[in-house]
Amino acid sequence: MDAFLTDLASGSPAIAELTRDVPLVEQVARGYGHTLGEVCRQPAAWRRLGRAVEPRGARGHAPAGGYVLTGSGSSHFLGAALAPALQSSLGVCVRSAACGELLLAPEAFIAAGQPSTIVSFGRSGDSPESIAVVDLVLGQYPDCRHLIVTCNPDGQLATGYTTDERVDTILLGREVDDQSLVMTSSFTSMWLAGRGLAAWADAAAFARAAGALADAGQMVLETRLQALAEAGRQPFDRAVYLGSGARFGAAREAELKMLEMCAGRVVTRAETFLGLRHGPMACLAEGRTLVVAFLSSEPRRRAYEMDLLAELRRKDLGQRFVVCGPELPSEAVSESDLGVEYGLGTVLGDDDWPAVDVLVGQVLGFFRCLHERLRPDAPSADGVITRVVPSFPIHPV
Repeated sequence: MDAFLTDLASGSPAIAELTRDVPLVEQVARGYGHTLGEVCRQPAAWRRLGRAVEPRGARGHAPAGGYVLTGSGSSHFLGAALAPALQSSLGVCVRSAACGELLLAPEAFIAAGQPSTIVSFGRSGDSPESIAVVDLVLGQYPDCRHLIVTCNPDGQLATGYTTDERVDTILLGREVDDQSLVMTSSFTSMWLAGRGLAAWADAAAFARAAGALADAGQMVLETRLQALAEAGRQPFDRAVYLGSGARFGAAREAELKMLEMCAGRVVTRAETFLGLRHGPMACLAEGRTLVVAFLSSEPRRRAYEMDLLAELRRKDLGQRFVVCGPELPSEAVSESDLGVEYGLGTVLGDDDWPAVDVLVGQVLGFFRCLHERLRPDAPSADGVITRVVPSFPIHPV
């Protein structure tokens, strides 16, 4: 990682300022060392996980009751970034449900008599509602199976259910168990493991796709990190993130990174391209707004998205646009915009880009955090939010 940061610093003054002649222990003392390393290590982590994680390709073996993807906060947005792709690949119902909603009303997501597989995502594996949901479903829906995807080998999700044959676990390990408050490499690594449920049903295909993602992520860091750092320092007070399908889930996570890292100082919103017209476009009418658009590679979907961007420009809405995606058409990026090119999507399809989308959102949030004179490793100085949600009462059903 030190070597990669050194390489990035050679082409990015923003990275050089943070790392050159500043040892890691000092970077950590200044409050950004963990987050910077965790963001920039992601391409290497994806490549490693592509070789190490066994894909759980479920094509032809999907449960009759489908899948319920669950987690809290960023871990919930994992499900939102996976569900559309998994459902289209597997041909069964795949739903994303926040742990809190599943805890309050499991019957709204799990059909009696149709056993589902509950996929629980959790960086630490110690969030109170994550544990409570597994316990509740094991007790009330004994025919359901569980797949836990977590990073922390010592967390309750990883250690508390090892003797129950209904529970299987994918443990990604400490290398992606982020130490910083916000989830970065843990999010994209758990997303990659979840993507292996359907799209890449054998180890060789999984490794190739993970390698292609790593190439795209590394290209973004090497060619656009400085420009993204400068965009994050622009005088905006609002940020709107746009995506369609699985990439709307990525937009929700990218929005959360800006909100968390800036301790609420930047007003944020995530929306679908077509949904923006139905009221939410009003948020662009006032204030200085950064618009981050994750542009589809699917031609019909892209046509609708391009129409929306053209409309925003005609109405003079949005201070600056950051347009991201593979093989960006020249008309998608005006002279004042920032284009973030992902490369050729030869191995990867539209549903495979959320990890790179989120990487872009993390970089923007990181540099905005520094611009606000906050500490990316722990931006919530007053403790409004914490790395792991503290315990709270779990009320009996």
